[in-house]
Amino acid sequence: MEFQRLAAAHLKHNPDITKRSPKHILADMNALHCLAQAAVNVELFTIPLYMTTMYSIQGMHSITEKPPEGQKPLYYGRRWPGITPTPKPTTENETACNTYFSVFIQEMLHLQLASNICSALGNNYKLKTLYGPGGYYVSNDILHPVFTSPLLVNKNNGWICYGPDKTTIPHILDLTDLDDPIYSKIKVKLGGLDENSINLALAIEQDADELAAKIKPDARDKYIATKNGGVIGNVPFKDWKVISTEANLPMFGSIAAMYECLAAYLNISYDISEFEEKLSITIDIDGQGEESIEIEERFVREDQTVHLFDLVFNPDSVQQDLFNTEGEGHPLAEFPKMKTRLDADISAEAAKQHIFQMMNAITDQGEGSTMKIEPTPMYKSVPGMLRSVEKDYRPDFTALKADYIQYGDDGQQLSESGSAVARHDNGSKDHYERFAEVKELMDSGKITTWADWHKADNTWKANDLATPDFEKNPLKDAIPSAEAVANALNNMNTPDKDKREANFEEMSRVAAGAIAGITTVLNTYWTNPKGEFPFPSMSGSGDRVSICWAIFGKAPDLSLGEYHRIGEKERLKDKPPYLYHACQGMALMPQPDTDLSQCASKEVFHTCRGSNQCKSEGGCGFVQKVGNSGGGCGGVKIKTGSGNTDSTLYSAPADNACGAQGGCAVPISASQLYPEDGEMAVFTFNPETLEPCKEEETVSFKRGEGVYDIAWEAYAKALAAEDPSKTPEPKPEVSDLRLVFPPST
Repeated sequence: MEFQRLAAAHLKHNPDITKRSPKHILADMNALHCLAQAAVNVELFTIPLYMTTMYSIQGMHSITEKPPEGQKPLYYGRRWPGITPTPKPTTENETACNTYFSVFIQEMLHLQLASNICSALGNNYKLKTLYGPGGYYVSNDILHPVFTSPLLVNKNNGWICYGPDKTTIPHILDLTDLDDPIYSKIKVKLGGLDENSINLALAIEQDADELAAKIKPDARDKYIATKNGGVIGNVPFKDWKVISTEANLPMFGSIAAMYECLAAYLNISYDISEFEEKLSITIDIDGQGEESIEIEERFVREDQTVHLFDLVFNPDSVQQDLFNTEGEGHPLAEFPKMKTRLDADISAEAAKQHIFQMMNAITDQGEGSTMKIEPTPMYKSVPGMLRSVEKDYRPDFTALKADYIQYGDDGQQLSESGSAVARHDNGSKDHYERFAEVKELMDSGKITTWADWHKADNTWKANDLATPDFEKNPLKDAIPSAEAVANALNNMNTPDKDKREANFEEMSRVAAGAIAGITTVLNTYWTNPKGEFPFPSMSGSGDRVSICWAIFGKAPDLSLGEYHRIGEKERLKDKPPYLYHACQGMALMPQPDTDLSQCASKEVFHTCRGSNQCKSEGGCGFVQKVGNSGGGCGGVKIKTGSGNTDSTLYSAPADNACGAQGGCAVPISASQLYPEDGEMAVFTFNPETLEPCKEEETVSFKRGEGVYDIAWEAYAKALAAEDPSKTPEPKPEVSDLRLVFPPST
């Protein structure tokens, strides 16, 4: 049956879709919000999963840049563990990495699309006293996407949806319900590029009808896709309550079925012809009282109906976009024929069309087919089942080459970047096809993972981490030697089982903190139209996951989450009061019984972009211009008059005056160098309020100087500003944890 005919049949044969009783408005509104949040959950769920598997592929990378004229790149001749996309893949490892990377980035696109849809449907229509998506208490009229859903993570941002005993794809399917000898044995766990991980990826991305056909007969009533009546017969959801949450949603059986349920809810309309007072409707709230809602006259149509979409659509919603923006650093739209966000001042009718197109893009790119539900009242011809991605939903190669620039080891720009090539070369294939190709590469036996590398009794050597060109690098003495980094990598994987497990736990929590630096910032990203995406967190999380693989030959245990962090007010009331510190050996108010020679306080392991959790804790050189955010330290730019080419005074990282413009990583890499010259302010802090106080002292830094060394100099001056007799303890020996991480970029 053609999609448009199926959509018409839905409307014709289900009176609960058209001219539905208005008594269901609040419950339907809640169901719609929960469906939109479920879409965010599902798309987010795939990202750590695919990222972890991608970085399990053995490989190395260089950190490149365009250096100032006449200079070499900062890290010329050095190499770090971790595979990256390449513009000219020649090995099975490189080909598999490019393929996985293309899916990983497209899942980020899908997360953006789902989040923009969720944001656009966030009008809660004065439903203030009930629960919204994620089980969070609603205290305003507008709902926003949540990226720390309790279905995915716990309070410490530990990922509870993955594990060796897990068999459920959130909202979609319990794999043990499949009548398939391979799929039914899959575990939903983070892992390397092995049979379980590739089969899990194939199951997630399989065509909806083919996946539904695998569900056991005695389990078919559990899923919308296979229940009698399918989406047509089961939307609206039976017995759905106004106080239900996304945890109460039915299982869908496929990702496409989830989006089709969302689409079906968007087509609901209500008959208000029987109401004498059409603009005020009193509704029973699940037997717990009554709620009166006011229907604006503009929502009442000529046929005396009100449409659910009109009620939930927020024309002023925050819409974010990483893919089709055009400006400095990203000149061209990557998907010029596809909507990746809703335009400002868009009409409700056009917005609905665009939302359906965005959902079709997700299902087409992933499973190779568009939805079977279309927006009403407009019907457009839609292709049938696809085995390739529609051209409108493919990235434009010209745009990719312009948006993603890559430099070679010598600092010269390459004609094409690995990112652009990986995404273009795989853009015509849906995700299932891409993973099927990776499985063929695996079957050839020519792919090597970090687990394979360790099984072969490999250990790290200096020549793994430096090429002969490193001796030509004028800054070779500014970063730890390749021998020191190799020793640190081997030390972390010590033969001592207890120490090795402790190191693995620490690395796992570092990785979990890095990912939390993304999700926690995203929780506010769709509330602030001027917010910035946490790019440092994204790259930092990849570094931490890949280093875990390179050291231990296994995936980080993200279920551990972050270390528990005691609140600032509680710490300041302690006797003696103390602050966490983000730099090894640097603490203005040390925690009692803390060995400052070790790395930063474990409670602050993270990478972030403006979460502002690290105020007064250091930050090792990720400086911002003083007053750059209009807040903190007086909010004005201060000229130093120092004669430097950049005469703007930079705020010390500990001031954290950046307000959504920061970007730091804890633990900081011992190899991190400043990319340009500047001058940094020195701050002390009021021990009772933690308000920053800018001192007269400043610290100059130059391109190629170590950020830790400059941070130490600033720390010493801050101590002296508090008390001239104070001097820091001797600078500690660099910890293995800081040695193993590559510099942030």
